[in-house]
Amino acid sequence: YPIGIGQLGGDTLTPTMVTTVSDKRANPTWTPTANIRARYKAQGIELPAVVPAGPDNPMGHHAIRLAAYGGVYLLHGTNADFGIGMRVSSGCIRLRDDDIKTLFSQVTPGTKVNIINTPIKVSAEPNGARLVEVHQPLSEKIDDDPQLLPITLNCAMQSFKDAAQTDAEVMQHVMDVRSGMPVDVRRHQVSPQTL
Repeated sequence: YPIGIGQLGGDTLTPTMVTTVSDKRANPTWTPTANIRARYKAQGIELPAVVPAGPDNPMGHHAIRLAAYGGVYLLHGTNADFGIGMRVSSGCIRLRDDDIKTLFSQVTPGTKVNIINTPIKVSAEPNGARLVEVHQPLSEKIDDDPQLLPITLNCAMQSFKDAAQTDAEVMQHVMDVRSGMPVDVRRHQVSPQTL
């Protein structure tokens, strides 16, 4: 699912973690932390100690609490028309309302959750497609240009790139562009009829 994650700076980053689902709530209330309330107050917005369920609740209609870090991180919906695909949250993971509703129905407390920061993903498909999806790497520094941050391939990804079935030049182009879209990088055979 497309997601929105934590902002750069301070305590608003979304951490990587291996954890489990500890709780699920439909129509959740939101209890902003002291830090969140202070940030809003600095912008001239006075937040209540608890925001009730409803259209003004930024958590939307469903929330899935993660066990790690004392349960402060959630996967939740949103009441905003923006933020998915962006770094705008206070550390939680935002999903579109339809997506969180579906995910909410599929997970139970105890479900394993692995939050990763992997800008490149590869897959060798049964039909022969060799898919590569490259995103701009995340940084903890606000001044970093994500388009210029290096992407390091681990051994498995380097082997994928070096495989005879992969067009390494196309894969390198995909790594340079970093569109976030899956691209088939398989090497296409030239048939004798086309010569």
